Amino acid sequence: MPADQAAGLRRRQSARPQPVIHCVNDAPDCALRVARALAHAGLTPLVVDTRDRLFGKAAPQSLFDWRQQLARRQLLALPLEDVTGWHAPGAHAAAAGLLDAARDYAALVFDCTPADAAATVHGAHESALLAVHPGSMQTIYALLKTRAATGGLDAILTGEPGCCAQVGEACARFLGATVAAAVSCIADENDAIAALAVRMAGEEPGCQPTYRTGNP
Repeated sequence: MPADQAAGLRRRQSARPQPVIHCVNDAPDCALRVARALAHAGLTPLVVDTRDRLFGKAAPQSLFDWRQQLARRQLLALPLEDVTGWHAPGAHAAAAGLLDAARDYAALVFDCTPADAAATVHGAHESALLAVHPGSMQTIYALLKTRAATGGLDAILTGEPGCCAQVGEACARFLGATVAAAVSCIADENDAIAALAVRMAGEEPGCQPTYRTGNP
């Protein structure tokens, strides 16, 4: 799926920031499912494989690593299960030059760790889909606490309902109403992905949400 240069131009003309979505999930296909949902909603996403687990044995070979690609403003983006992917192990959304190099994509979807999602991406509209379970509760809360210090993070918590509720309650109690208001809980992952796709499509000029709830 080639980049939609018209979408990038519309966004720059409207002064809208580049949408960046952080997917923090133990399942490697979560970012792919988010990207497919965005594509169904009429957007042109780029999935960024920062954890080296999406391409597998089909990982593209290049003379230039991701840093050199950014320096050249030429990303080696290739088809990846119905969407376009970029194999960039170790990259992060706040890397210098990334937003500019990927400016023609309607959204950037990162398969990333909580530590990667902790850094603020200046010039981007950031969202996050965060999987919460007993083993990740403290890590996810620590991420939201870190981001609260720099203005918060628009996040959807998905996973075990009780765990999501506890993290949401902790945000409301310790991080304040503003931060808590930006955190929503949707336990079913399919519903969470659908809601995120509709939200992103509604914020992109010229796009109409067409995604229907169900398996992406």
